[in-house]
Amino acid sequence: MSAICCARATATWSRRWAPATGRRSPPWCSSTDRGGILLHLIRAARREFTGPAELLDDPVLRSRAGEYLTDLTRPYGLRVDPAAQGQSYGEMAAELIRTLVPDDEPVDLLMLAFAVHDALPGRATATYLSHVCPGTPMSFALCDQGSAAAFTGLRIAAASAYRRALLLVVEQAVLPYDPGVAVPQRHRAVALLLGGGPADGGARVTALRQHAGVGPDDVAGLAAAELRGLGAGQPDVAVVLGAGLARVATAVVASTGSPVTVAPPGQPSTGVWWALLDWLDDGPGRAGTVVVADYDAERRYLCLVAIVTGHPHETCDRRGDARSSTTSTNIRVCR
Repeated sequence: MSAICCARATATWSRRWAPATGRRSPPWCSSTDRGGILLHLIRAARREFTGPAELLDDPVLRSRAGEYLTDLTRPYGLRVDPAAQGQSYGEMAAELIRTLVPDDEPVDLLMLAFAVHDALPGRATATYLSHVCPGTPMSFALCDQGSAAAFTGLRIAAASAYRRALLLVVEQAVLPYDPGVAVPQRHRAVALLLGGGPADGGARVTALRQHAGVGPDDVAGLAAAELRGLGAGQPDVAVVLGAGLARVATAVVASTGSPVTVAPPGQPSTGVWWALLDWLDDGPGRAGTVVVADYDAERRYLCLVAIVTGHPHETCDRRGDARSSTTSTNIRVCR
């Protein structure tokens, strides 16, 4: 087991914009027709949490977390508000693991994707989650990639030799200082359980695209072209866009003709995956392709993934306790 925290996007992506030539570097891409992806979405779960982390009920731990953040923010002239208590990604993800992963279905690889640190930033959360997840999987964190982090997690799962992978996408809404930018509106988490072959069942990931260095003036044309290349415009293809592509959604609809669902703003990391599960819940049993895409304007990353669903499509809803609300989606594709 190992833990890697805050692996920057430049470590796994193609180069950013090349100033000498003004050209973008080629995107990373793969598709099943070239044997590049063997990945299935077996099950997915999501949960919205309310209130602060339970760990913060411990006054000693709360004091230490406040001291830690005070030391980190002092050089920037920021004041830490001890009354502002956020959520713990360890607690949030552990709830989804219990919902999604049975004890007799061990996981081999666990990835924690986030953009905003949680209430306990000094904790090795991915390492902790490895111990609470069946299988005690290899685990690491993906951050500093914005909305692209979850797509990178899919890319890693597709390229790995592990049979079962768990991708956890988390974001929390409270920081005890003013970061100068908007934070997520709600504490939310989405989990995707992934398998390495047809024997695992589930919806099939057929293509994955990641573009770096995409400027705001270029994103509409490139997104529309990629969506068409992934089947948008065909009768059985739907499109789910993250809030980062809301500005160009009208142009995408006009260009592709496919039905488009746009995630609401306010959840930059989990929003598009929450919208994907909405799409699956709204039409249980439907077969076809859904293309999920999002754009991070600050980091200039455009990401897309195509997922082929099958029939039947099973869904189940589970309710959480008083501190949270839960929806879980089972995806079983009979072949």
